[in-house]
Amino acid sequence: MKTAFSYIRFSSPEQAKGDSFRRQSEKAEAWAKANGYRIVKSWADLGVSGYRGRNARTGGFGEFLRAAESGELPKDSVLLVENLDRVSRQTPRKALELFLRVIGLGVGLVTLTDNELYTAESLDADPTGMKLFASLMVMIRANAESRLKGERVAAAWSRKRLAAREKSVPLSDRIPGWLVPGRDAAGRRTFALDDERAEIVRRIFADTVQGFGRRAIVKRLNRDGKKSFLSESGWQPSSVIKIIRARTTVGEYQPHRRDETGRRVPDGDPIKGYYPAVIEESLWLSANSAVDVRRKNAAGRPHAEVANLLRGLARCSCGERMLFLNKGRPPKGGNYYVCSAAARDAGCENKRLWRAREVEQYLLHQLDPARLTSAFEPAAERTGPSPQEYDARIAGLATQKEKALDLLLANEDDVLAPDLRRRAESLVAQIEDLKRLREAAAAAERSRPHLPTLKSSIDAVAALATKLDVSTAQERTTIRTGIVQHLRTLFAKISFSKHAIVGVIELPAKPKAMKTWFGIPKPIQVKVLDGRERYFYGHLIFTDLPEELDAHDGVTGIMGARYTGRV
Repeated sequence: MKTAFSYIRFSSPEQAKGDSFRRQSEKAEAWAKANGYRIVKSWADLGVSGYRGRNARTGGFGEFLRAAESGELPKDSVLLVENLDRVSRQTPRKALELFLRVIGLGVGLVTLTDNELYTAESLDADPTGMKLFASLMVMIRANAESRLKGERVAAAWSRKRLAAREKSVPLSDRIPGWLVPGRDAAGRRTFALDDERAEIVRRIFADTVQGFGRRAIVKRLNRDGKKSFLSESGWQPSSVIKIIRARTTVGEYQPHRRDETGRRVPDGDPIKGYYPAVIEESLWLSANSAVDVRRKNAAGRPHAEVANLLRGLARCSCGERMLFLNKGRPPKGGNYYVCSAAARDAGCENKRLWRAREVEQYLLHQLDPARLTSAFEPAAERTGPSPQEYDARIAGLATQKEKALDLLLANEDDVLAPDLRRRAESLVAQIEDLKRLREAAAAAERSRPHLPTLKSSIDAVAALATKLDVSTAQERTTIRTGIVQHLRTLFAKISFSKHAIVGVIELPAKPKAMKTWFGIPKPIQVKVLDGRERYFYGHLIFTDLPEELDAHDGVTGIMGARYTGRV
């Protein structure tokens, strides 16, 4: 059977409650069955508009395009869509470019509404160009419909915003977390304060004026069991600062509209008195002035990528990220790493403050290329067939299939015909199964870390660390930026427990040996991710409690630390 793929899209979440998904799915299955195709994969963009092309940039259709462009899809396969407007509702020029891009990749496009198959060959074979012209007319109509609908919606919201300004008519039920929506006797929207949440907002502003920083406020709220308006995991500093900066707390509402690129932009001045005010204007000004003063007197905000070498890598052993704190200028201040959950009193007991300067010294002077490279040596045997081995098997079965089909054609009226047919169908099914396994093996190979790249990053970090010790202030920024990039290539994460720091590196393949001399286990952890085994090596960066060397982030048996003292 030939290979087909399907693509389903509808624009609004309301359509998900209706019949759109079932209708498009059943049409695709019916066409495939009637035409000798088998749908092996489907992509979908549910509740995503095609008017500005988001489905082709970041959605399911974009995934299909990337798979086709990387050669993962057979050239004689087809993509099944209900109509061309499911692919795009952009301007006719952009929609046509996308249409030609698909068929130019060797994938046919089938529109299920009219059972039309578009391929590069079928368009080239049409001397009048009417087939291409007809497809362009569909794109023009789709764009015109979406544009008209957008203009009507924009006009409706414009009238709503005008009514909100002139008559104080609320626009929608979307409101801040300290309010509750309702309806009056005439059915019009109303807003009222949630007393418990409003009191939390007032407390946040009062604490800010008294000199508490947002992290201190978060700790106090979490410690007192005050529930966050948004998160089940407790209050976060970002939530507190958003409340402090929000003008909705004094009753203002800022209307927005979409510009021609789809971005939300302010539409006119804020509407005063739109919401019930939870605090007075004077308290809002005092709290925000206090925040501005604290920022002005802080020790400065160096470039985050350069100041924090472990940006995006540092994790507590509890699983939460490590905060990078700037506690002011030395000697009393400095930069520190601390567990974000522990800092918020949100359940983690690892409250140790790790001085960032010391962590850098541990890290940059603990990378041991010889010790790391020994873990990288891959096993002699593979854990499964390679994509090339699958290709050979597929080719062998394809030859058998052709022979079976030739025999079937030569003996259609023979008593053996049913057996020959079953044999051919079995071979087709086996080939399809192997193709899926081959696809999975190829994807696994692409996602596996690249051994030369890992080794190169180890050497690069060591070389840059040596330069850093003798660099000028001007050179230091560039060197540190390079170190950040190589650390991200090398480590999957860097884990902090109470008494140790461990760099976790994903290995390119199963290690040649899981044990070292005298039966001492290597610090290897095996995880099954995406249906395949992956191997992680725990590289000890620092410890000050040898008794805990046998348990760090599930990576056991870390041995032979070269450096265990403090800087």
